[in-house]
Amino acid sequence: MILAEGQKVRLRNIGVRDLKACAPHKYTLSITEPLTNPKRIREVYDRTGFWTPTSGAVAIETIGNGAKERLIGTQQFYGAGPGIHGFEIGYILHDEDDRGKGYASEALKLFSDLLFAEHPECHRLQLIIETWNDASARLAESCGYASEGVLRKAGYSSAEDPSDCFVYSRVRD
Repeated sequence: MILAEGQKVRLRNIGVRDLKACAPHKYTLSITEPLTNPKRIREVYDRTGFWTPTSGAVAIETIGNGAKERLIGTQQFYGAGPGIHGFEIGYILHDEDDRGKGYASEALKLFSDLLFAEHPECHRLQLIIETWNDASARLAESCGYASEGVLRKAGYSSAEDPSDCFVYSRVRD
């Protein structure tokens, strides 16, 4: 089912046909846990369809314009933390060749608008971006997210030495 559509991409529910393409990307389906095991991915998909009232994942798909539409990435949302009235968003474009073409920025804008529309109780969306990821920080700012500071040693890169991360947010008003 199509959830939102822009000029370059559409957001749709993840289907069974997408599971194999998503599996190699550690955090692509990380609603409650990193999902990479195909059997576990299918169990979670069968139980939830990767969409619940408090967390979910969507496929980012190119819009044809004469070419075949294709899955290029995913976005997820989940609780931002206790006492925070909102969600955290994660996103990934699977292939580096698809980056820098405006797909991720359009997808993030569409997803942010969708979450605010579907969750009137949500007052805040946030992104946690590792400080080395300049492209993602620029993407956040271009989509109306404001930098709030740095979370020290909060990154995903290494359990032994987690990296510092920027916190970005977009609020409803």
